[in-house]
This record gives sequence, C-alpha cells and structure tokens, in this order.
Amino acid sequence: MTESKQPVPLHVIIAGAGMGGLTLAIALLQKGFDVDVYEQSPELREVGAGLWISANGDRVLERLGLRGAVDAINLPPQDRVVRFWRTGEQRSVYFRDEDVSKADHTLIQVLRAELQRVLYEAVIKLKPEAVHFGVRSTGARTVDGRAQLILEDGSVVEGDVVVGCDGAHSCVRQALFGPAPARYTGANAWRGLAPMDKLKPQHRTPLASTWIGPTAHVTTYPVQRNGEEFVSFSAQVDSPTWQTESWSEPGELSEALKDFEGWHQDILDLFINSENLFRWGLFVRDPLDQWSEGRVTLVGDACHSMTPYLGMGVNLTMEDAYVLSRCLEQWPNDVEDALRRYDVARIERANRTKAKSLEMLSVFHSPALTSRETAWPYIEQQWSPQAVRERYDWLLAYDATTAEI
Repeated sequence: MTESKQPVPLHVIIAGAGMGGLTLAIALLQKGFDVDVYEQSPELREVGAGLWISANGDRVLERLGLRGAVDAINLPPQDRVVRFWRTGEQRSVYFRDEDVSKADHTLIQVLRAELQRVLYEAVIKLKPEAVHFGVRSTGARTVDGRAQLILEDGSVVEGDVVVGCDGAHSCVRQALFGPAPARYTGANAWRGLAPMDKLKPQHRTPLASTWIGPTAHVTTYPVQRNGEEFVSFSAQVDSPTWQTESWSEPGELSEALKDFEGWHQDILDLFINSENLFRWGLFVRDPLDQWSEGRVTLVGDACHSMTPYLGMGVNLTMEDAYVLSRCLEQWPNDVEDALRRYDVARIERANRTKAKSLEMLSVFHSPALTSRETAWPYIEQQWSPQAVRERYDWLLAYDATTAEI
C-alpha cells in the first residue's frame, strides 16, 4: 500500500526580529508553517523604551498563549490621566460607568526589550534555530514563483513567502516600491528610563500620564525590568530643527531641559534621573496603497510607520502579523492571492490610523494650553468621555483574530 504524502508546509522567510517579525513567526509556527527569521543585529539588544499594549494588541498576545508571560512583565496603571504641563493638575480619562464605552481601554505597560524577550522565547520554543542573528538583508523579490530575501553578501535565502518586518527604513519596501522620502513633522522626540528609587514619592503612583502643553507633551508610565521599577517617558516638542530619524540617537540633558523650560519639576526630574537620554526627529512617509508584490509583503513600520500620538504603532503591527498568518493559513495553495487578501484586510485601517495619529499633534500642542484659565476648558472638551470614545473606540474594538479576511 502506498503511503499518502503529507503536504510540505509553506516556508516563510521574515526579515527582522522586532515586534512584528517575532509575533508573525509565533503565529505561523503555531499554525504549522516553517519559519526562518533573519535579524541584522548580532543579538537581541536592550532598548530602554516602554510600550503601551492596548486591547487590540492584547487580543493577539492572548491568542498566541502569551497572556501569562506578558502579565509577568506588566505594571498596569490604576488610572490614565491628562495633566497640565505647568502645575501637574490632572483629569482622568478612564471610564467610570461601564456603559459609557463598549471598548476595552485597559493598558498593558511593558519594556520593549522585555516583550521582545517573551516573543523570542516563544519562537525558539517552537523552532530552536528559527532566528538567525547578524544577517543583514538588502531587499527581496519574486523569481520563478519563489520568494527570495537578498542578503548583504549577495546571497539569497529562498522560500515560499518573504515578509519585510524591517522597520521604517525597510529595505524590503524599497525593493518592492522604490524610495519612500521621509518628511519632517516639525517635532523632535525624547525618551528615557528613570529608576523609580531616584524619583520623588509621587512618581510611585502607578499612572499612565500624558502631560500636555502649548508646544510639547510628555507621556509617562511605570515599567519593570527584573523586578526593578522605572518610569518610562516619551516627550515630543515642536522644533524647527530636525534630528536624525533614529530612536537610538543620544541626546544631551542640557538640550532637554531647555526644550522643557518652565515645565513642572516632576517632568524635569525624569530627564535629570534618566539612565540614558535619546533624541530623534519625527518623520512621516506617504501611505502606501499596496503592501504586497508577488510573494513578498510587509508588516508594521515597514509599510505604515506612524507618529506615536495614539500609541498604536506596536498594536497595529501585531494586528498585521496575525491577519497575515490567517490569510496564509486560509489560502496556502495560492500565496499571491493570500497576500492580496491581506492587503485588502489591512491597508485601509492602517492608513486611517496613521492619519489620525498625526492629527493628534495639533490636539496635544495647542495655544489654549498656555495658561491655566484657557487650558482646563480645552482639556474638558478634548478629553471628555465622548471625545475619547470617538478617538479610540474604533481602534480598540478591532479583533485581528476574527476580523474579516
């Protein structure tokens, strides 16, 4: 009797071991695909940056079976507040009446490096040799019905699909669609991590805070690393002078203090006590109306890098990854059709989020926030329950694990 042949699983090549690449690798490996991830860094690098995971991102993590591991690195806030830049006075933006909003506004607050570790450990548990470090890719293409990732040394890695998860400066995107010029938004970003034990007692209250002012705003929240607690902060300030578009560019304390002159001492203390300070320019690129070409596609910042003003970058990336895994699972015998369906399922939502995020800059930075007298009517208007619902509910209600594909 002839044994029936089992179909060979699709082999997916992923460029980049960031949030999108690792999330995609887990989803695909769990669905029975073969996966190899190529990462240019020689190892997972500690990046002192916090992340907000909202309900739409958390649904992906839960479906991947990572809820317990993420809970172990999470420092959840007891409230989410907007604060006036000069005095620190605050207004809660969480809903007290369960009927006010049907969307889940819960936040998970983690260090990027800790979440990356959780994702990496989940990948290698499924396939120990899946991640290849120290391999730089320069592009991708489809040749004779096969997908190829082109490496810096001129060699290629071939598979059934190549996915560019290689960030805002994506080589895969450029190979598919040409250069994507970056436009400066008129704002610089600062970030850092301040050890909790170096800060005043009021910093220990577990709040997700956004301090807003006429020309700048700062988001602060607690995170942990190996049991040690920090306040993670990300600050954006209007500036006619742009910096390098790199979130690992060192910044000078004197320049940060100058940018935030007149701000409440609690904010200045974060800069003063930060382990390291990083400063970079915030740029945007025109939205793409196509992410896939042949057997090659894109995920996350590679196709929709966005400003951080809605806190949705990593969440949309996780959505992309899971929806792409579902499309490949549903149509494994027609990869190009699966990728076309992925584009249809994701591009409109991603581009709308990208546009809405940029619009928030003029909400966070307003002349009305110059004085206390004009600030509070403005805050009551912009952060009323109705305004917050309109801003976030459509984002948070999305479920990548069940959305139509």
